[in-house]
Amino acid sequence: MSQTRGDKRRGWHWSDYWQSGRVEMMTVDTPAGPSTFDAGPVWEGYFADFPTGARLLDLATGSGQVARHAHALATREGKAFDITGVDYADVNPVDGCTLLGGVALEKLPFPPACFDGASSQFGIEYADTRAALAELSRVLKPGGRALMLLHHADSQITRQAAAQIAAYDAVMGGGAAIRQARRAFTAHLKAAPPTVLEPAEEAFRDAVRRMAARLQPDTAFNPARQLVAYLDDLAGRIAAYEPASALKRLDIFEQSNAAWRHRQQAQTQAALDPADVGLE
Repeated sequence: MSQTRGDKRRGWHWSDYWQSGRVEMMTVDTPAGPSTFDAGPVWEGYFADFPTGARLLDLATGSGQVARHAHALATREGKAFDITGVDYADVNPVDGCTLLGGVALEKLPFPPACFDGASSQFGIEYADTRAALAELSRVLKPGGRALMLLHHADSQITRQAAAQIAAYDAVMGGGAAIRQARRAFTAHLKAAPPTVLEPAEEAFRDAVRRMAARLQPDTAFNPARQLVAYLDDLAGRIAAYEPASALKRLDIFEQSNAAWRHRQQAQTQAALDPADVGLE
């Protein structure tokens, strides 16, 4: 079941993201454009050492990207893996794998010593890592292996997320533009007279202009720049939009922005200190 931004259960901000068909992308904005890290070779090299019949567990599976790598490797090499992925958020099914949503990594629904191997791609650090690792140890067979890619506080991805949040907050401010947009479209919905409509429309346009003035050329402002472009289109063509539909779009817009910010913030908060992940 999809959660709204009013649902404070952990994972609400990821459920709609994964349910929409998004895949996990390790992308960093650079002056030359987006740069994406392909972890596929890392995972396929790891899974290649498991024999046919191995039971594998993917923690915080999300879109099932890592589970798909395991299935693809098995298919290519004529093996058969029993692959299970778990996530606190709601997740979509993946061919050749069993994905379970609503599962806390700190309380895995499996008996002891039942998996040969485990994986996690930017996921286990979002949990209570001590409890999650204790659970992982419990469900792994003696001699079982695990490989995890983790966010760390000094990584370029984490620094980018923090910079994007700061840029977003600086541009969006207290959300005046969205409030003014609602007032303008509500006035149209109620067929208010020009003496009410015109000031409401101008207040909306002025709020968007103030947002645009706070944009900077830094790539950290790219997400905020897209939001300003969307609101600028609304402000410039108010009469072209059916008011009830525009108000509904604004609700979706605000909810998706809140979810994006929450995901970015969760990532920066989950990132481990470099010393904790074996970095110098």
